[in-house]
Amino acid sequence: MSGLKDFLSAIPIGESRSPRRGEHRVRALVFDTYGTVCDFYGPMTRQFERFARERGEECDAHVMTVAWRTAYAMSCFQQAATESEFSPLRQIQRANLEKVMNEHYPAPVSPEELNQLTTVWDRLDPWPDTVEGLHRLKGQAIIAPVSNGNYIDMVNLARYAGLPWDIILGSSVAGMYKPHPDAYLKSIAALNLPPEEVCMVAAHQAELPYAAGHGMQTAFIMRPDEFGGITKPRDPEPGKPYLDAAEIYPEGDWTYITDSFIDLAEQIRQS
Repeated sequence: MSGLKDFLSAIPIGESRSPRRGEHRVRALVFDTYGTVCDFYGPMTRQFERFARERGEECDAHVMTVAWRTAYAMSCFQQAATESEFSPLRQIQRANLEKVMNEHYPAPVSPEELNQLTTVWDRLDPWPDTVEGLHRLKGQAIIAPVSNGNYIDMVNLARYAGLPWDIILGSSVAGMYKPHPDAYLKSIAALNLPPEEVCMVAAHQAELPYAAGHGMQTAFIMRPDEFGGITKPRDPEPGKPYLDAAEIYPEGDWTYITDSFIDLAEQIRQS
């Protein structure tokens, strides 16, 4: 088992579906974070470009950013699929970065430099609608990350980006990375709410069927600049994973479909 299709097929999807809009009250919203709440592409490409410039070297910052993010996603899928021992995400990111630098950077990089570069995950920029939208949503329901970021990753990012979470849920609660069922079910249990009153918000539709399968409401948000403007086509090539492209076309019967947290708050208010 080594490819995305293998990993995802090994992770069970429940038999429930997402409730229809307005069918149940939204009492909590839980969010994917990297790419959904915050922009990883811009901060990472700028960091790689600055790092190379200061050393008088050249690199393809786009390729390196996409490779690092893809390695992150595949590492989490693998852990969820194999139910292997839970490792801190910072450790995973650091190991993946070392491989990326070995493959794509033209010169040796010290352990200290790798450690410093890895901290960029603590300094991702919120999307323009994020902070205002989260505050609006917080006025209607509990808001929390259900992220593959661990407690400290989410605390550092929230402090940097001004994210007004009520509680931090996700991988550290479950001891599993998404989309393992525990990442959702243990987060829901921590809220003491039924799944149908919790809405999973994500820009990545590979994740949403798993949330829907547990009976959660789902919200797909389009983030067209997630990969610097590269988007997945309306008619994707069969079998191609498109881990390097933003999703802008709905591919499922999600409870909500939106292009901003501000709009999502209004949709929920009107439901």
